Amino acid sequence: MALRVQLAVDMVCQSCVEDVGRVLDGVAGVARHEISLAEQQVVVEGTARPSALLEALKASGRAAVVRGAGSSAGGNIGAAVCILEEAASGTGGGGGGGPRGLARLVQISDSLCFVDITVADVPDGARRAAIHACGDLSDVPASCGALWSRAAAADGDNAGDNAGDLGSLVVEAGRGGLVLETDRFRVWEVIGRSLVVDGGGSGADSGVLAGVIARSAGLFENDKRVCACSGNTLWQEERLVGQSRRL
Repeated sequence: MALRVQLAVDMVCQSCVEDVGRVLDGVAGVARHEISLAEQQVVVEGTARPSALLEALKASGRAAVVRGAGSSAGGNIGAAVCILEEAASGTGGGGGGGPRGLARLVQISDSLCFVDITVADVPDGARRAAIHACGDLSDVPASCGALWSRAAAADGDNAGDNAGDLGSLVVEAGRGGLVLETDRFRVWEVIGRSLVVDGGGSGADSGVLAGVIARSAGLFENDKRVCACSGNTLWQEERLVGQSRRL
């Protein structure tokens, strides 16, 4: 099923608009796009994952931020985001190594959820991603609880349907990703829970990644241009974030 993805893109003239159009035309899965210079906004429709759109625009030298995502059928059913951080080795906590990945979840129909996970600057190898019952990152992965299941959420029993098992991803040259559509859960059922990407090994440097799934903006629900906390513009914030994050 097709997605609609809303991005803010730094553009100053018509040549910028044409350049952005050429970049998007080269991304697999893009069916159509609308570009507004006045709003510095791009809306893309198709099967391309949000992370692929963002990577292509940034690779062309442009500042870009995903502002929202939703179903191409219209309306915002639900969306969420999860920043994946590396658990600190030997400290009994999460977030010791800083951001290493990002997951986006978009409810694209009443029964179907789109999941897009990207990781970067982590050891190569096979990993597995899963949603766990608890959003406690104090002692990852133990504090995250059991693998989440719809049956367990309903009756309190740890045994269930393993709905939280998202599948495996392979990291090569420090980067990896996983894209899927699933009918095993809906976005609102997993908000507040943790998403864990295992370290792919038992060594201290294998790097377990974890984060808490939080609600995010749907299409056209976030038009903020200036951060209320820092007073920085969207592009100033994007550059600052880029200095500390790899995604």
